[in-house]
Amino acid sequence: MKKLAIYHLTTSLPLLVILPLYIYKIIGLAPFAIAVCLYAFVYRPIVDYKRLQEKGLVTKDEFIKSFGFIRFRFLHELLFEK
Repeated sequence: MKKLAIYHLTTSLPLLVILPLYIYKIIGLAPFAIAVCLYAFVYRPIVDYKRLQEKGLVTKDEFIKSFGFIRFRFLHELLFEK
């Protein structure tokens, strides 16, 4: 449970920081859009890859060849299994 909770905290924490910054108008729309895109296309695939590699489900070559989309095949393993 410990590793699964840490994974969920690691993946959701950046959004929990970005959203209030935009809601309370600390950052504008463009920086918010850039931050969300960086989260979705850079940060989250890297975190998911590290978890999948740790579980022994994918190799670096498989992940790169699929442009990171292989992580959707293992969604259940990422989100629910220890």
